Amino acid sequence: MIHIALKDNSQKRLVWYLAMEEYVSRHLSELVESRGNLPREAFFMWQVPPTVIFGRNQVMEAEVNIPYCKSHGVQLYRRKSGGGCVYSDEGNIMLSCITDSTDVAFTFDRFLQRLALSLRRLGLDASRSGRNDVMVGGRKVSGNAFFLQPKASIVHGTLLFDTDFEEMERTITPSDEKIQSKGVASVRQHVLNLKEELEKSSDPKVRKLTDIDKFKKYILDSFCFEDGKLQEVVLGPEHTAEIDAIEATYLDPDFLSGRNHRYSMERKSKIEGVGELEVEVELDGDKIHEISLKGDYFPLGEKSVSELLSEKLRGVDFKREAASLALKGLELRDYVMGLTVENFLDLIFEKN
Repeated sequence: MIHIALKDNSQKRLVWYLAMEEYVSRHLSELVESRGNLPREAFFMWQVPPTVIFGRNQVMEAEVNIPYCKSHGVQLYRRKSGGGCVYSDEGNIMLSCITDSTDVAFTFDRFLQRLALSLRRLGLDASRSGRNDVMVGGRKVSGNAFFLQPKASIVHGTLLFDTDFEEMERTITPSDEKIQSKGVASVRQHVLNLKEELEKSSDPKVRKLTDIDKFKKYILDSFCFEDGKLQEVVLGPEHTAEIDAIEATYLDPDFLSGRNHRYSMERKSKIEGVGELEVEVELDGDKIHEISLKGDYFPLGEKSVSELLSEKLRGVDFKREAASLALKGLELRDYVMGLTVENFLDLIFEKN
């Protein structure tokens, strides 16, 4: 992988780095040389002041303690990828990997396995878990999401090093379904800071990595040290101007708030291999008028699955048989990772 560095290393807003991911994905062929049949890959790390970032399809008010965040200066942003709500501070190392491979499952798995391997080399009991996590000793140290572009894939995630978990609990309000599914009473019971694990090591070289800058250097070398040197490209002002323009799309108030529809009924459930889904259905008499799908699922492609389902079901009787016929032949897995039409129908018609 090629490390993407910045000539200006001053700290930016979280969404500036998300815009940087988009910029790199659009210019990957210019920034990274081709290596035969291997994919072009870029990588960078970043840290931000206390910030909450939530998924493209999530309802901010349901995921975030907004009054607390506003009164304590915690920044709030929405990202364009799926996944759940994340609290980040300077003790949380954010990772970004961009590749020209659009094989989502392969890219996601390769990145997570590589991250877990880099932690195992330090003597940590690290492994990939579920759709998007890396665990150490059964507790989460990294959660990840992806953002599929027309000609590239972006995988981005967290690496908990010395995060303030008390602030995490104050800023994020996870749903009862998530807490119940994890079998925990609080956030802190299922997350772990890597620093405290590194401090336990009997190896003095590993204990030195309790310094966050030294640990970041270790992770960087794990991903980008090849042929005896760090592989790196530096972005200057001529590149960052375009990143500034992309960042503006994240700062748009309409994008941050999301669409605020009113529906006559709601359905919510956690589906294995998909995530937590909330479906809002607006009915016109006994017919479906609009569908809105929210949650921490992973969307595939540019087309909104809510728009797709609304187009297919608008004017259809609110009956399972009628909806099933209208969706016949549709592969929902092409739009939401792991989701089938039967999953969707079971949810909105509340099959036990």
